[in-house]
Amino acid sequence: MNRRLIAVPALAFAVLALTGCAGKTRGTANPAPSTAESGSETTRSTADTAPRVPSPLNTASITSDACTTLTASARSDLGLGEGQPRTTGNGPSCTFQEAADPGNQIDVTTVTANKNGLQDVYDTRANDAYFGETQAYGYPGVYAGPVDARKNGKCGLFVAVTDQLTVNILVQYDHGAGVSDPCSVAMKFGESMIRSLGG
Repeated sequence: MNRRLIAVPALAFAVLALTGCAGKTRGTANPAPSTAESGSETTRSTADTAPRVPSPLNTASITSDACTTLTASARSDLGLGEGQPRTTGNGPSCTFQEAADPGNQIDVTTVTANKNGLQDVYDTRANDAYFGETQAYGYPGVYAGPVDARKNGKCGLFVAVTDQLTVNILVQYDHGAGVSDPCSVAMKFGESMIRSLGG
């Protein structure tokens, strides 16, 4: 099956706009943000529950091209081919296919539509079929998705790269070891991304 044909709706599976109890959406900016901008920093409410990043990463490249989330060396180490960039309503996206098996792919989106980073993921957790806190190379993350297809080779992982920006990693594997444990594939990608961005 040509997975490229379903890449767009599959990505929407993970970052599709889902209305949260606080009026926020998973893939779009909060229509009435309660944050205040101060230079390049965003002041978040003390009621926020998402953990902060240890140190903001340089995200200049990935906010325009999600394929730059990995260096060429990192792609090679993970057995991935060159990414195919796309533009979505949630932000720049990129599809990486396994070099040895193009039926296995990882869709990555820099979620620029949201302005509150990982907090927006926490605020919409009531809409998720699974939600699990984690860390990728010391940076806070969440395994989450509106449908739990982890037993079928699919896993969604959000990783905070700054307190205002997350990257969504959606693994869709049909073959190999990744089918039984797609979240470990997502974590390997997330950790490699953090190192690629200078974490």
